[in-house]
Amino acid sequence: MIRTTKAVMNDQATLKDIAKAIEKRDIWAIFVHERPDGDAIGSGSAFYCWGTEMGKKCLWGGTHPVPKVYEFLPYVDVYQVLERVPDQLKGPDRAIIVLDTSNLSRCVAGIEDDLTLIVNIDHHMDNQRFGHLNYVDPTSCATAEIVWDLFKESEHPIPKDSLLGIYTGIITDTGHFTYSNTTSKAHAIARDILNTGINPEQIFRHIYANRSLAGLKLWGYAFIRALSTSNGKAVISWLKLEDFEKLGADSYDSEGIVNQLLYVRGAAISALLTEGEDEVRVSFRSITGVSVRELAQKWDGGGHPQAAACKLRLPLERAVKTVLQTLEEYTQDV
Repeated sequence: MIRTTKAVMNDQATLKDIAKAIEKRDIWAIFVHERPDGDAIGSGSAFYCWGTEMGKKCLWGGTHPVPKVYEFLPYVDVYQVLERVPDQLKGPDRAIIVLDTSNLSRCVAGIEDDLTLIVNIDHHMDNQRFGHLNYVDPTSCATAEIVWDLFKESEHPIPKDSLLGIYTGIITDTGHFTYSNTTSKAHAIARDILNTGINPEQIFRHIYANRSLAGLKLWGYAFIRALSTSNGKAVISWLKLEDFEKLGADSYDSEGIVNQLLYVRGAAISALLTEGEDEVRVSFRSITGVSVRELAQKWDGGGHPQAAACKLRLPLERAVKTVLQTLEEYTQDV
C-alpha cells in the first residue's frame, strides 16, 4: 500500500510523472464531465482498458449516461452514473483520474481529497488545475491525444481496445479532421492507430450514421426555427422541452445541430439553446479567429475559443432574446 500524507498540488506535472504516480496505485477511479461527448467517453474507455490490462482495479463513470452512439466502445457496459464519489474509492493506494473536465462543478461531486491522488488531464484552456497532478495542454486537439501521449510515456504497452477510444476522441473533437484544432499530429496518431487494423468506416457508422428517426425530426425543429442576426454573422435556434417529449428524443439527439447552424453562408457564430427543467443550456460554435469562450464566460460558462457553452436560469423565450441581443452587439466588429 502507498502511504502518503497530505498531497501537494502541482500546477503542471509531466506525463512521465503522472504515469509513474498512477502506476503505483492499485485502484483507479476514472471520471468524465457531465453530458459526456466522444472525447470524454473515448478517453475514459481507453484509460479503463489500459488500467485493467495493467492489473488495476478500475471504476469509471460520470453524472450522465453514455450516449448511445458510443456504446460500441470497450467497457462502456461497466460505466457507472454517479452523483458522488463513493468513500471506498478514496485512500492512499487509490487514484482519481479526471478526464476532459475543466472544473469540478462539471463532474461527480466529492472528488476533493487530501489522501487520494487526484489527477487532472485536459485540453480546455480554462481548466482550473484542481488536481494534485495536472496536465493541461490547450494545443492538443483532444484529451484523447494527451491520453495517447501519456500511454507512450509508460513502459506498459497500449492495448488495442484502448485505440478505439483514442481514435474516437480525436475524430469527434476535430469534427472528423475538419475543425481548426486539427493538426498534423492528430493525423499522425490516426495513421498509427489505423495501421493496427482499426476499421475507420465502422467507427464512423457507429458515431455519425446512427441517428434515430426521433433525432432527425428534432433537427428539423431546430432548422425551422433558425434565424440570424441583422448582419447575418450569427445564426441561432432553440429546442423546447416539449419537443423532446413529443418526439421521444433524448438530450443527445441534439448533438451536432449547433455545428450545422454554423454552415449558413456568412455566419461566424452559431448558438443552440436547449430548454431544461429549470435552466436553458446554450452551446456556441464559431469560425477560426472568432472566439465564443468570452460569450460563455459572460454567463459563468466556458470552453474553447471555437466551442463553448453556458447555462441561463431564464425562461426559454427570455433566454433566446438575451442571447440574440448579445450576439447582435458582439458581432458588430466581427
